[in-house]
This record gives sequence, structure tokens and C-alpha cells, in this order.
Amino acid sequence: MKTLLLIPIYAFFLSGCASAVKRHELAQGHLNKTIDCKVAHADIAELESHKTSTGEKLVNGVASILPTSILLNVILGEFTSRAAIATGAFDSKVDSKIQDIQSDCMLTENDNKVMLVKQ
Repeated sequence: MKTLLLIPIYAFFLSGCASAVKRHELAQGHLNKTIDCKVAHADIAELESHKTSTGEKLVNGVASILPTSILLNVILGEFTSRAAIATGAFDSKVDSKIQDIQSDCMLTENDNKVMLVKQ
């Protein structure tokens, strides 16, 4: 009986972190994109929106260590994304790309904040 109760809870738990995995997949395109200073501020804003919250990191961490979810994540091809989100490696890549854009386009953090507010 307890197992039947845990299955819907478990499914709900995993479905809640699916959005972080989808954002991770979308962000890969932005991370591989060449730097264009004409749209640097928009690119930085887009990359910032892909960062994960602490809750998403926690949920993906749990989903990447439970034996049953490991199998499911491997089958669905989401294991690498979930692990990168949980460990913070994904956010590190995003921050690195933002720093690359800022240095290549000679932007300062103050310039970036002003532009983000105006948009």
C-alpha cells in the first residue's frame, strides 16, 4: 500500500525538475554560440535566465542518486543534465560564458545591469 502511495509522489517529484533539464538543453545552444557584441546584453540576459535555483539543484541531485531514477534518467537521456545541474557544473559553464562575453565585448557589470533594466 505504501508503495502505491509513493509512486505518484515520486512521479510528481521528478516531473517538477523536468523544466530545469529542458532549460539545460536550451542553454547548450547559447553556450556554443559565437560571441556577437551587438547582442551581448541580450545574450547575457538569456544566459542568466537559464541558471538553476537551489531547489532545482536539490531536486535534480536527489533524482540523480536514487537507484530507480538513475535507470529512468539513463533511459531518457537526462542523467548527464541532472548531474550537471545538481553539482553546479551547469551554472559554472553559464557564468564562464557570461564572463567571456563581458571580456570580449569590454563590458563591465555596471553596463550590463543598466542595459538589463532598460530592456
